[in-house]
Amino acid sequence: MLLGDVETPLARGMCTLDQASRSAGSAAPRAVLAFADLRGDDRHTGPERLRALGTLALAAASKARSVRHIVFAVMLAPRHVGRFDRVASALGARLHSNLEREKARDVEVTFLNVSDCTDMPALTERLLDRCDDPTGLHGVVVLDWDDIRDHSIAHAARSEYL
Repeated sequence: MLLGDVETPLARGMCTLDQASRSAGSAAPRAVLAFADLRGDDRHTGPERLRALGTLALAAASKARSVRHIVFAVMLAPRHVGRFDRVASALGARLHSNLEREKARDVEVTFLNVSDCTDMPALTERLLDRCDDPTGLHGVVVLDWDDIRDHSIAHAARSEYL
């Protein structure tokens, strides 16, 4: 299930795969993938747009009981990278705890700063792998492209948080 800035080059591969799986009548969605191109946003509108996208992702995950992951792929202006971890961690904790409290479901929330990603096929592979992962040990994971360039998101999360 895809949300957000799906017309960006970052999201095109996933959009094509999503359309193909829908036309093939694939199983229920296991993840909500939310794309956000915040490179043109300022320090106020960027977090606001990310929170609005979080609200949409929460609604989508609440309706689809098969969803086990919410993954945000975000592109940021270099001047905003320093605040990303704090904003993403707080939003992720809110989404995770809301689904746990309101829906009694363990949904892992992952934020990826993919601003430096130049390898779209590798990113698509990482996102697909994440969609197939069972719910992990971490409620919220915040990573950069460098963390997942050569490893899966699950591997990077274990390395980062254990």
